[in-house]
Amino acid sequence: MKTVSIVVASAILFTRCHAFLSYFNQADPVLQTLGVDVKDAQLNIRLDIGTVEGIGINGTPKMGGNRLGIDGLVVQLLPFKEDYKHPQMPGSDGPHPQLSSGTQSLAIVQEGSFVDLTGKKCAKLLNGAWEMVWRKGAKAGALICGFDVPGEIVRNLASIPRGRLYFTFPVWTSESLQDLRERKEEAEEMAVEAMDRLTEHTKQMEETNNLLMKALHFRQACKAHEDIDYSGYSAYKSMPLERDMIRVNSLNICSLGTVWTKTKGDSFFGGKQILLGSAVLQSLADVSV
Repeated sequence: MKTVSIVVASAILFTRCHAFLSYFNQADPVLQTLGVDVKDAQLNIRLDIGTVEGIGINGTPKMGGNRLGIDGLVVQLLPFKEDYKHPQMPGSDGPHPQLSSGTQSLAIVQEGSFVDLTGKKCAKLLNGAWEMVWRKGAKAGALICGFDVPGEIVRNLASIPRGRLYFTFPVWTSESLQDLRERKEEAEEMAVEAMDRLTEHTKQMEETNNLLMKALHFRQACKAHEDIDYSGYSAYKSMPLERDMIRVNSLNICSLGTVWTKTKGDSFFGGKQILLGSAVLQSLADVSV
């Protein structure tokens, strides 16, 4: 009887956990309208490839060593196409496909190019595809463009390996972007006020010889430090909310994204992700092709 009770309790716990995870991994309703919002949008993308030495506080890759700059790549986001050959995508082919808008076709309007010692060369990309990934309740989603690279693209020691290549750009709705910017401003005000208190009480603690007052100032300094953490400013500061945005109907796409590749595996989720550099996005209306 005890064994049966344990089994029943485990089954109930599993069911509840599964229900919770299913709710947590629901897609945002905005995904239902994304195809309409970005349909036929044309984007100009510049790639900066090199040795990634780390990630800056604002999420920007810190680049070093030899660089490979690819200019003039123009792509067009198209709707779904039947029997369209494309690379595996992180969302639709990953562990939570329900969070993806589904793989859509992407046309390469103009191929990117770079210059080395032998002159101008084409950066060949094939089978372009795109998707939007957005979890319910999240303030932002991601636009992901995927390509097949038929052969290594190399300049000096910087290169894009043969295989799968992806660009990821943060995306917000106008409402969520405005909300986050207001929250960031409020958090910054709270953090600045707490920093001033921390500086003042630390100074007074060091200057007084009264042990009781020293302890009181130490306590107030600790409280100020705690208020800085609780303000949430460090988290908002890392969000690229003040960067240039490309407005596509109701969506705002961050102009700075990341470039990465995925090694082969039994599934998309099984491969290793390698950061290659950054991608800078422009509206085609702002450039001459």
